[in-house]
Amino acid sequence: MGKFKEPVSIFMSSPVHSIVQDSSLHDCEEALQKLGVSSLAVIDASGGLVGVISNTDILGSGLRNAGNRPEASLLKSTGIVKDVMTEGVISVDVGCTMSKAAMTMVEHNVHRVFVTARGDIAGVISTWDIMAAVDAARIATPVSEFITKEIFSVRASETIALATERLGKAHVSGLLVVDDSEWPVGVFSQREALLVGDSPRSDIVESAMNAAVLTLPDHCALHNVARQARAMSVRRVAVTHGQKLVGIMTGVNFAKAMFD
Repeated sequence: MGKFKEPVSIFMSSPVHSIVQDSSLHDCEEALQKLGVSSLAVIDASGGLVGVISNTDILGSGLRNAGNRPEASLLKSTGIVKDVMTEGVISVDVGCTMSKAAMTMVEHNVHRVFVTARGDIAGVISTWDIMAAVDAARIATPVSEFITKEIFSVRASETIALATERLGKAHVSGLLVVDDSEWPVGVFSQREALLVGDSPRSDIVESAMNAAVLTLPDHCALHNVARQARAMSVRRVAVTHGQKLVGIMTGVNFAKAMFD
């Protein structure tokens, strides 16, 4: 679109939250919840960056330990951060453009890229920052031009076990929760799956979902969608045409919009 030539330094978040690789997974999960972020940079004892750990990594570990037992907790993961982290990081230079950062994010199918300055980590660009850039650029194109029409969802009356399994199989960070008429009533993301705690996975999704769901018509301008999503602190938007759900807008969709 030619509107995202600003350097990433304008929009990046800093400082970068980190955790030592020998920390327990329990302490890591608590840090993620307390900070309200979906990932942490992983450092060694000398402070060197060695990888990243996200909700995806922790939830995957919990699911492997829980197996097929619907009564098992998702948070019985044992071990340390180093056991489940993703080694290495995807980064861009502090002088690169927001368009380049968005392209890197989409190419690697990640929700954040680290920003380096002379080899050191200076910040991070997440899909949250991407939304801020889209809002600032005042892109008026209808959101319908950028939505994903394949909607991964779960009914509010279905089990947490089914929802977490669907998260893993679909390789997505969140599901739209719908009622029996297929209308959006909430979101069940990796964060909600981890917050279930010791509750059995046989409980229904409605008891664990986040009821903060943003639903907007498909003619809304992209920058207005980004602004409202940030105002509500939501990372996915249900898009409708009339009374029909027609697509979903995620952080990665916003990133794609920056160079489509």
